[in-house]
Amino acid sequence: MTTQVTLTTEGSLARICFAADNGIPLLTRNVRTQLDGVLDELERRPEISVVVLESEGRVFIAGADIKELIALTPENAADNSREGQAMMSRIEHLRATTLIAVHAACAGGGCELALACDMRMAAESVVIGLPETRIGIVPGWGGTVRATRILGSATARRMILTGELLPAARALQLGLVDEVVPDAAFRTAVETRIATLLARGPFARAQAKTLIRQFEGPDSAAQFEAEALAFAECYRTGEPQAGMQAFLEKRDAEWT
Repeated sequence: MTTQVTLTTEGSLARICFAADNGIPLLTRNVRTQLDGVLDELERRPEISVVVLESEGRVFIAGADIKELIALTPENAADNSREGQAMMSRIEHLRATTLIAVHAACAGGGCELALACDMRMAAESVVIGLPETRIGIVPGWGGTVRATRILGSATARRMILTGELLPAARALQLGLVDEVVPDAAFRTAVETRIATLLARGPFARAQAKTLIRQFEGPDSAAQFEAEALAFAECYRTGEPQAGMQAFLEKRDAEWT
């Protein structure tokens, strides 16, 4: 099954859409390459001041491709993590205001994508979270760093250690999303938010975004590198192989 990434623009608004022929978009290596190309285009176009990330299908984004993850080794897993981190950081550092419109379940790499965006809206039926420990790994594309920064260590600890997918209402309470809307009204609410952003000064929004990121604390290369090394270290234990094989076989993992 394939996932496609498309970019459409209208004036100062850009939309990035993920769509899969089976309705379950995945952040495969090919998709990440497509997304990097989209980001190249956006970085060349300073007139774009709002970027909306959305998807089509019964799932928003289900995360990385398990078949690609299970093939990783301790030697190349860290590189996979660093590549994913770099992609998420490019999204986080876009000059434009980024809004992710999550209409359905969003897990793993999809949640890491959401954490890299400025604003996160969710439909009422959404579940969202970082379930990587269920398959024997840690979030490796900046998820541990951004979840801790945005949600605080206690919330990040519980969400990552348990691998729970949170209902939208709970995600709103914790700050993982900033607005929850009934499913039937979701698209209208997203368009209203877009219109509100476009009515604000684009230079002022860019300046405010830069300031807020500085006030949160400077990006720490050491934090991201520690995450990448921890992600790779998991592969030295055999847990990812056991957890992912169990996932593919739709059974509980047997940890040794």
